[in-house]
Amino acid sequence: MPIDNFDDIHRLHQAWKKDLLLSEKEIRSLTDELTELSSKPMQQEQLIKVEHFQNALIRQKEVVNDQLQLIVKADKIMSESEGNPASLTTLHHQLQEDMDTFDRLFIELREEFKSFKYQLPS
Repeated sequence: MPIDNFDDIHRLHQAWKKDLLLSEKEIRSLTDELTELSSKPMQQEQLIKVEHFQNALIRQKEVVNDQLQLIVKADKIMSESEGNPASLTTLHHQLQEDMDTFDRLFIELREEFKSFKYQLPS
């Protein structure tokens, strides 16, 4: 389905940017919290989980950066008078899928981290 209203798409892209920047902030917060938790004595299994979360948070930060770059690219295509609506439509649909996937995976990671944190002794 071709994109007819660039203003609506631009507003959606701006909302995605805002959400991604908030997620980036939350990733920093979770990383700091993980660093604090890992400074306490832990069993081997818990240390493995800490490493898992460190890697997952690094990857999520990379995804945030990648998505932000793609959104900027899509906005640039929209701003060009000779922008190809077909390529923009394809890029927009890919962005939508990627954002949905990111949101789902980030929520799962957040819940997994919360569960891990509450299993640790106080």
